[in-house]
Formats: sequence, C-alpha cells, structure tokens
Amino acid sequence: MSPHAITAVEAEPAGSLDRRLRIDLLGPVMVTSAGNEITLSPLELNLLVILALTPGVAVSTERLVDDLWGDRLPVAPRTRVQALVSGLRRKVGDAIETRYPGYVIDPARLDRDLDDCEALVAEAARAGSAGERLRLLSAAHELWRGDPLVGVTSPGVAPERTRLCEQRLGLLLARGEAELAAGHHREVVGLLAPAVAEHPLAEQLAGLHITALYRSNRQADALAAYETLRERLAEELGADVGPELRRLHCQILRGEGRPVGEQAEQLADPDAEPSAGPAPELPGAARPAQLPAPDAMFLGREAELRELDAAGEGPVLVVSGPGGMGKTALGVAWAHRAATAFPDGQLFLDLRGGRRSPKEVVAAALVSLGVAASEVPAKLDDRIALYRTVVHARRLLVVADDAGSVAQVLAVVPSGPGSRLVVTTRRRPITLSAHHAIHELVLRPLGPRASRDLLGRVVGGPRLEDQDIEPLVTWCGGWPLLLRQVAATLALRPSQSVAGFVAEFAAEFAACPQWVGLDGDLRSVEGALMAAYDLLSPDAARLFERLSLATGEFCLHRAATTAGTSAARARVLLDELVALHLVVEGALDGFRYDAVVARFARRLAAANEWTLDGWGADLSPAGCPGCAPVAGVALAAVPVRKAALV
Repeated sequence: MSPHAITAVEAEPAGSLDRRLRIDLLGPVMVTSAGNEITLSPLELNLLVILALTPGVAVSTERLVDDLWGDRLPVAPRTRVQALVSGLRRKVGDAIETRYPGYVIDPARLDRDLDDCEALVAEAARAGSAGERLRLLSAAHELWRGDPLVGVTSPGVAPERTRLCEQRLGLLLARGEAELAAGHHREVVGLLAPAVAEHPLAEQLAGLHITALYRSNRQADALAAYETLRERLAEELGADVGPELRRLHCQILRGEGRPVGEQAEQLADPDAEPSAGPAPELPGAARPAQLPAPDAMFLGREAELRELDAAGEGPVLVVSGPGGMGKTALGVAWAHRAATAFPDGQLFLDLRGGRRSPKEVVAAALVSLGVAASEVPAKLDDRIALYRTVVHARRLLVVADDAGSVAQVLAVVPSGPGSRLVVTTRRRPITLSAHHAIHELVLRPLGPRASRDLLGRVVGGPRLEDQDIEPLVTWCGGWPLLLRQVAATLALRPSQSVAGFVAEFAAEFAACPQWVGLDGDLRSVEGALMAAYDLLSPDAARLFERLSLATGEFCLHRAATTAGTSAARARVLLDELVALHLVVEGALDGFRYDAVVARFARRLAAANEWTLDGWGADLSPAGCPGCAPVAGVALAAVPVRKAALV
C-alpha cells in the first residue's frame, strides 16, 4: 500500500494508541507501527516528518505553517495545523504531544532508521579492527534505500534533505575507503559509479573511484575518469583538480601502486602491508613484428648501413633526404639487420608526411602494443604517458616512417634506455635535435656504379650489355625512385633499344615533366619535390628558382646578391632550402643543386618567366672564388607565381 495514499483508517482501540511508531526517512518515507504500514495524506506525512526530524524538540505552530506551505498559505493556516495534528493522533497514537509553543514528537515512542544508521557509524568509529569497521559501515550504508525524504513535499524540509544527502555521501566515502583497504577494488567500482554520476564535481568521491579503477587493472578508464573530472571542474567552476588527485594521476601514469584485479580478501587484517610479489603486468603485452618485408631491390647503401650500426646507444636515429631517395628502404633494411637486439618487438608507424596527427599516431602505437582500443585515453597527453609506461621496460625498435612534423616524432620517442627510434623524414631534424640527442644520416644519391647495378637488376643485366646507358644514368641522377620507375618502364618494352628509349623518353618528359611514374604507383620525384617547394616561404621559393639558372656551386655572397638582400637574410633563406633538401650545403660555405633538383627548379623558373637580364646585379661578384661563372639563359619578363623578395 502506498504511504502517500489518502484512505480512511479504521478506528483503533484506545489501548493501542500508545504503541511505538517507526518512521523510515532514508529513502521513500514509510510510517509503520507494530509492523503495519500507516497510510497518511500528503499533508499529514509532511507534518509528521517535520516533527520526526527533531524528536523531543517542540516546533512552534508558526514554524509548522512556514515549513508546510511557505509563501502559499491556505485559509486559516493555524486551524489547518490543529486539524492535521488531530488527524495524525487518531492514526499514529499519542506520540505527538502538545507543548508550548506548538507540538513535539516523543522520542521515547519513536524509532527511526536514521538513528539506527548513526548508531552503526558511531560504533564503526570505535571498532577494534578494520574488518569490523567495514562490516558496520556496510550495514549502515545498506539502511539507505535511495534519496532521503522521498514523498515529502514541504518546502521547510529542504535544509534537512541537503544535510541527509551530505551524510549519505560521507558514509559512502567511508565505506569505499574501507572496501579498498580490504582489497575489494572491483566491488568499489560498482559501488561508487552511480554516485560519481550523481555528484560529478565531488573530488574525493572521484578520487576513490579512479583508485578503484586503477587497482582493477583498468588504467585507461582511470585516466579517462580523471580527465572527465578535470574538464568539468574547469568548465563549470574555472578550477583545477586538487593536489591529492594530481598526485594520484601521476602515480597512475608512472604505473606505481598495485593495479591488480581480484585480490584475496584481507578482512582479518585489511590494514596489513601487502606481501611482496612480482609486479603486475601493465596493459600492452603484445610483441609487435610490423617491419615491412625487406626491399629486394635495395643496394648500394653498405656505407650508410655501417654508419647506422656505429651510431651508438642514442635513442633516436634520423634518416633524412628528399623524396624518392630511398629513406624508407634504408630504414627498413637497417631495422631488419638490428631486429635481434630488440627482443620485445619492432613497431612500424607510417606518419604519412605529417598527415596523421600525433594523437592518431600514439593511438596506433598503443593498439599495436596490445592496449585495447577502448582503453586508449581520449587526450594526447594521457596517450603519450600511457605509451611511455608501456614501452619503458622494453627493448623495442620503433620505425617512424615519413615524419612531417617534430610533434609526431616527439610523441613516440621511447622512454626506456633499451629501445630505439628510427625516423625517416624529408626535413632536416633541426628542431628535434633541441629535444633529444640524435644521430642524423643525410641520404645522398647513389653513385654511378650502384645506379647501373639497380638498372640492370630491374631491366636485366644481359639486355644492357653493349648499350650506352650513361645518358640514362646521368639523367636519373642517382635517385633510386627515378631509376626504378625508368627501369620498370624500359622493362615493359623488351624490343626497344636503350638509345631509342632515351630519345623518346627525353621528348616525352620535356612535354610532360610528371610523366615518370607507373600505373598504381602514386609516388614520383616530381611530386615529392613540388610538395617540398610548396612549403617554402615566398622569398625562399623565389631564390630557389633564380639560383637554379646558374651552374656549379655558389656561395652566400651570390645568394645575397641574387636575393637583393643582406647576407644574414640570405643565410636564413638558404637554411630553409637546406632543411627541405632542395639545396645541398657543401664545404667552405658552398652550396649546390643536385642535378635532379636543378632540373626541377629551372622548369619552375621558366614557368615563372625569370631571366638573368634585369636583375640589377652580377651573379658572379668579383673576388668570390666560390662562385662558378653563370651560364647564359635567354628567358624573358616577370615572375607570376611568387611574391617579390623584401
């Protein structure tokens, strides 16, 4: 029967009116006597609860009027109170007494679940053992059947409802701490989860929940719960988490503590120090073996492999060079060569020239290392922290291929001393060297002999015998990608002579510079160089085009004269070109173009209609021995693509 229904009750014998009354307040309010539920009207229930919240204390009629109706007073409110008290006495007996200045409920005739709960909490505070304290706190907490005072609608009980809610939360925290001390980590997760959702800004509650998640081997969930709390505090209060939670966060990131699952109950002495044992295994137990298959056409890089072998114990090796130079092939070849030194696995991450965000890269690494996708943290900093934790004690080889930004690389640098990161990139790692000790290998074109060997391996050595292939070797400039694509095209034409192919190829390439390429292969040296060129500032791009019209090496002097600026400014522009491998820095402050790059730059100069005439300066200033004579070029007019130098 509902405690709120308005029904008539049978008159009871006078002798039964002094019976004890029980009122349960810790949830939906229930009024019983001798085990029988007493049905009250809503106003009768409100009045009885107001009196029951302060047993033994007289509540004035004026206070009862305010608490029952607030600003919405009925007609003759004092008379209504008297009628309500009279009706209550007929139903609950003489527990309600008239006492100046109003009415009081006799505590000697009243039982409350609130009193039972407070008695258990007080007894728990005096308990002689942690196990007994947990038992008493659990019993007290189980008396709660939901939110307090459910069914009471009087505005005057709002402060008491708030007080009881705080009391309930405090009891939950005390029980949660006792459960954690007993090793009941998984049980605490379920116990606290509803309260965390109900009180999203309660730091102490969130701290217990995060601790329980972590000790249940749910490190990623614990980090996500911390991040959720941090964001809510920042958005709603403009505040940060407290120092205790920050320390807990750092402990989780470092993998400290005991992130174990089911732990044997320690009710006999839960406060005892846990016995020493093997450290629990952290998330990420997979042993990756992700290296691509070795390149069957890889050759001519013995010196570079030996240099990588001798690079020492630094954590980061960098292979840099322009697109199409064979950086990935070299990195993979060395990784296979060194794999036995990294028994915990080899990880291969394709950074796609910067098109993958650091957040995506670290997530891919974590999944490859055995972390479940659902347990990958949402925030980049937490992903990096978890990655470092997972790899710290391992001997792992990580190959980060085609890096386009320093942020991508920094995110996956292994934290442990036994691991190694190999980075391939089209940029010089200038900024990276400010963060880590690196060994950089700048990859240069293959020599003539290696170029001929590569052509012969693709086309077939016997076919190239007694044929003049030097023009083809020279045109390819030692770039492995060009050599392979040209050789593959020649291999598809078994009846064509090399001389005929060279003549036809030169004509086709002059008409369409991006002709070199194979169906289904999106790579091209032209595309790689254009991608680097598009990254240049307008000043550097213009200097790149204009300097290509000269032959041989040039010096800083010539670059400054060509740019019409100071030597210091010219040095900055040349640094930009060198960083993208569009200009090669030689000895004694000399600079030069690789033959393939020079051909690309001259086409841009022609497209932009540069001319050597009208620059207002001699490109070969007197007294500059580093500058070779300028070859005459007959082009005309003005630039159309890039802004003027300043």
